[in-house]
Amino acid sequence: MKGNLLSLASFFGLLSLMSFGGGNTVLPAMHHEAVTLQHWMTDPEFAAAFAITQAAPGPGMLIVSLIGLKAAGWWGALVATMAMFLPCCLLTYGATLGWGKFHESRWGRAVERGLAPVALGLVFSSSVIIARAADHDWPAYGVTAFSALVFTKTKVNPLWLIAAAAFAGGMGWL
Repeated sequence: MKGNLLSLASFFGLLSLMSFGGGNTVLPAMHHEAVTLQHWMTDPEFAAAFAITQAAPGPGMLIVSLIGLKAAGWWGALVATMAMFLPCCLLTYGATLGWGKFHESRWGRAVERGLAPVALGLVFSSSVIIARAADHDWPAYGVTAFSALVFTKTKVNPLWLIAAAAFAGGMGWL
């Protein structure tokens, strides 16, 4: 267990510092480590953990707590959560203190413009990983693609899409 705690702390501590644009940007790395390398959980467990943490109140990155719980029990949940949130909070605090000096400078604007496409690409890759982990056949991929299209092109509340997909799954259509 001690080895798992060290693995959790080092992995999530580093991942915390790479999460430009929010925690969802590092989901592919999280999935790769938790499912492929460490075998702390399976694809369906990862997808379920992600869904649970997105539906629950609070930070969306509480998936790290569930990964830690699965890897090393309650201590693993605590270590993973602290490792994911503490480094980025400290870095953000420090950057905020100094950002006022550089915000209006040419360099500051270049940093902002440069990080925006990086964050967008990371969010897109996260959505692909979650779709692959959750969807295992063409009807499920179709529901995901349809939901993404409706969500981006209309003002339909996403809860209706989730309810429709849940109904289709409950009826055995997916």
